Amino acid sequence: MIAELVALFAAGMMVEAPAYSKAWNDAPARCVVDESVRTARVFDADSGKEAPSKTQQRRGKRYVFFTRTDDATAAHRYRIEANPEPAPIPVVFAGGGDMLDYGRADVVADLGVGLWGAGMPLDWDGDGDWDLLYSCTDRCQGGVYVYLQGPDGVFCQTARIGDGIEGPSLGDLDGDGKLDIIGRTVWCADVRKNGMAQSAPLPFTVPADAPRNFTVRPVDWDGDGAVDILAAAKDVRGVVRDARYDSNGKWLGGTANGYVWFYKNTGSNAAPVYAPPVALEAEDRPIVMNGDPFPCAADWDGDGDMDLICSGPCDDFFYFENLGVGRTPILAAPRPLMTAKGPMRIGLCMMIPVVCDWNRDGKPDLVVGEEDGRIGVFLNQGVVQGAPQFEEEIFLREEGAALKAGGLAAPWLDESTRDLFLGDTAGCLTWFRWTGNSFEAGQRLEVDGAPLRIQAGYNGSPQGPNERKWGYTSPSTGDVNGDGKPDLVFSNCFGRVTLIAFEAPGRVYSMAPVSVAWTDDPLCPAWNWWKPAPTELIVQWRSRPLLVDYDKDGMCDLLSIDHEGFLAAFKPQGNQFAPGIRPFRMEDGSPLSLNDRLLGKSGRANPQLIDWDGDGDLDLIRDSGLNPDKEAGSVVWYENIGDFIFKNRGALLGPILEGHNTAPQAIDWDRDGHLDLLVGAEDGHVYCFHRAMIEEPHRLDVTIVE
Repeated sequence: MIAELVALFAAGMMVEAPAYSKAWNDAPARCVVDESVRTARVFDADSGKEAPSKTQQRRGKRYVFFTRTDDATAAHRYRIEANPEPAPIPVVFAGGGDMLDYGRADVVADLGVGLWGAGMPLDWDGDGDWDLLYSCTDRCQGGVYVYLQGPDGVFCQTARIGDGIEGPSLGDLDGDGKLDIIGRTVWCADVRKNGMAQSAPLPFTVPADAPRNFTVRPVDWDGDGAVDILAAAKDVRGVVRDARYDSNGKWLGGTANGYVWFYKNTGSNAAPVYAPPVALEAEDRPIVMNGDPFPCAADWDGDGDMDLICSGPCDDFFYFENLGVGRTPILAAPRPLMTAKGPMRIGLCMMIPVVCDWNRDGKPDLVVGEEDGRIGVFLNQGVVQGAPQFEEEIFLREEGAALKAGGLAAPWLDESTRDLFLGDTAGCLTWFRWTGNSFEAGQRLEVDGAPLRIQAGYNGSPQGPNERKWGYTSPSTGDVNGDGKPDLVFSNCFGRVTLIAFEAPGRVYSMAPVSVAWTDDPLCPAWNWWKPAPTELIVQWRSRPLLVDYDKDGMCDLLSIDHEGFLAAFKPQGNQFAPGIRPFRMEDGSPLSLNDRLLGKSGRANPQLIDWDGDGDLDLIRDSGLNPDKEAGSVVWYENIGDFIFKNRGALLGPILEGHNTAPQAIDWDRDGHLDLLVGAEDGHVYCFHRAMIEEPHRLDVTIVE
């Protein structure tokens, strides 16, 4: 079948798009294609007119998404041609579940597919430079992808070879001279030939005290010519679920300690036999790190033996010099790795580092996957004061990337400017300027000349100090002061609602916490160990506030989940807002709750008040939340059945973007009078859904015409 598809595409494949039940402007369609189809062009079979299209991978399938040139009331034929030269300019929004695109053909952006990216360098195509196997495990785009490096150092994604694998590395585990990919529970033989198809359990026993995040790194640790195993894991058994801080902000939830083990290969590379694991020691004590200590073994100081670098608890690295003689490694106490500017750190957290001589200068370097999916490289400058010193991190780049920023994308497209603002886990806000037919490259918003970034610090996250570098920004826009210019409001990991005024689109004029004229002490979630300032608005964390005149009195109101999880309205009162009221009800008369859970499971609500069904009143759409029932869908609709009494009408979209929580926004993208959907997902992308797909999803896929 695949061979037939490839042959059909080479000649131009005829497909038929099915009839929708009513006429739609720019109705979406999509066609599954072979992974060898990198780009395609779509033509109306009757008129010959080219239909706007793009080619994208959606997890295990590759699609050509296009907007139909007919009104979609009857079946209509299109011709799809594969691999044109040059590639067509991609459509920004097709609405078939595609990812929001830049709408330009010249896009070069940070390389990244999804959340929890891991990069594994290898020369995949044998041309002498480093290519990359990229693995991520998020639920939207999880997979192992092949990236080839071009002569300009920019990468191009060429294939998806299997499902994502956790904590991966490359090595020759069976001694056949071929590279295998090794994960936390399985390994796959000869990845170049087999992809992820030949999987088998790890050939050794996982320690009983390594219940989570077991990571395997093949390396000849003791220098005897046989490839051993270094392994590491994070022990979470001492971590208290649903823990809190004490009144002074000290975390009471315990820590997750990480350990490193050595499995000596007492056999040969072709027939390995692994001795029982031995805990690695430094200064005669077992290595105990906080978090995941991914072990990176290499001759870091150039003296001929194996030293060790381990990732730190959040964003740093530690160096263990090998002081041993011969084949008995003896590790010194850990030292922080440094650059010329100070301690060596990644920008985010949740790293997955691997060893690679990236610039081929004879010194081992570090290639580091980060939580937001980007891949960074730290080049080794050589030994300085007894330890390797590194250059500042550089990020790999790819061509033709879909629009992406950070992880847990929280998008908001401003109605007046069509500019896109994206919040993320890192606590940044990225502005993508709309030029009329495409988006410019994303720019991080700056305040007083410095990039805006919210970070929880030691005790700002309800989920503990391990989230110290998260910020969870979630924005929306509106006109607070009636000057005709969009203002931006956002919340974050603290639940602090903040207002930004723009001097010009994207250029911050002022930023300040929203001010509420509390009559008593300011309200905040019951588990907060800290108290708000006298006029601060503190709500449940990582939720989207809204600027909307919900009651049509001519004044812009602030709507937000409140400190107890209810949707509240804060009315303007001079230069402040009045304390919140709860005018929104369910059918039984109870206040509308968007989240009734506590601590880290609280908040996480991304609502929007908008007339979804076109009956003249404001309905509510919201994210999927943390509902363990995946059939709850990615976006949920609450119909306003009168006077802000809401009825839950269920999912607008099926369980296609589940994982963490989504961030939906309804907007009439093609200005045809029907609201469409943009949905931010955990992988950092924004997914596009035309109203026709939402109402008639079974009409989306074309059929091949023989």
